[in-house]
Amino acid sequence: MFYFVALIFPLKEKHTQCQQLLKPCLEYGATLLLSLYIIGDFRNLYQLIGFLPMGLIFSSLFTDIFSITIRVTLLFKREAILCTLVYLQDIHSGLQTNKFLNQVSQLAIGMLVSYILPGTLMWYTVTMCFPGYEPVLKHYVKYTFYGLSTENKWADCFLFVTTDHLLETQQHILSGFLIVLCWYILGLLKEIVESFSAIAQGEEDMPRFFDAYLRYSKIVSCSILRVEQSLSLLLLFLYGFLVFSIFSVTTYLMTAELSKVPTPMVTSQLVLLFVSIIGFYVTSFQAIAVHNVAVKVRNSIYKMVSRSNSYNYDTKSLLLTMASNFPSGVVVTAWGLFSLKNSFLQKTTSGMITYATLLSQLGDQGIYRHVFK
Repeated sequence: MFYFVALIFPLKEKHTQCQQLLKPCLEYGATLLLSLYIIGDFRNLYQLIGFLPMGLIFSSLFTDIFSITIRVTLLFKREAILCTLVYLQDIHSGLQTNKFLNQVSQLAIGMLVSYILPGTLMWYTVTMCFPGYEPVLKHYVKYTFYGLSTENKWADCFLFVTTDHLLETQQHILSGFLIVLCWYILGLLKEIVESFSAIAQGEEDMPRFFDAYLRYSKIVSCSILRVEQSLSLLLLFLYGFLVFSIFSVTTYLMTAELSKVPTPMVTSQLVLLFVSIIGFYVTSFQAIAVHNVAVKVRNSIYKMVSRSNSYNYDTKSLLLTMASNFPSGVVVTAWGLFSLKNSFLQKTTSGMITYATLLSQLGDQGIYRHVFK
């Protein structure tokens, strides 16, 4: 959605009549839809209590909380994110036009991949209409429609499949789109930062190189600032959502009697686990790469200064000082709470394994009061 808004409806001083009509429809429509999702999440939080082991309640509770905060944050941050996206696209197209088409194709592929999990969940939902699943279908219809259901199986099937696909699975479509969005924006930022390495390798004149670095560092600083202001809080909540989704699925798989659970449901949980892990690491690797290319730029500046024959030692000294401090300012953070560097993955991976094991041990393993008991 952000991609099409940025390219088809760019920020302009003058808009056509069609654009003036579509823009508020898109904004208010998205706001209304996200508000409905928030109400549904609050309902799910209330109905989870008493049905699951304590570890699963805890992880599911925070999964929904982070899902809610992601959507609220998106309501307030969507304009800032759009402005950042358009700004980075403009800078990127001026610096590396040969890579822009590749970025667009990768973004399109990422959007399509975001539908893998919702498609799997849709498959599980449709299986509820198969013969032999009538009690399960009745249970889920009453759960979804506040205790109401019809006497006709196919009417229940239509209502449940439609509602589940349009509302409940959208949680995973939204998170998938945000993963792709963060990956794309951070990819633009990484290539903007990396662009100075080519200048450092080909420039020999020290004064011109120094002026080029000043212009470049100003662009990078502005880009980092925009990304931090628009994306850092959303990154924090997205990480929380992905981590607790992983906790929730692993706890469920470790505590449920899988022999009594339908195969499609187990499959959907495994796909959710796989997508959450992939999304977590894809976003992390892209964010960490921003800092790593900044280190690469610093090293390329060191090499340029070392091979220069210029006798302007004051300029060289000043350039080396600025270059040494450059990587510390080019770091993506999660709202300033932690920096996304190489050490981040090492700490979070070990922590996730530890907490997932602890959560799976909380509560009575036989407490499931579920339709699959």
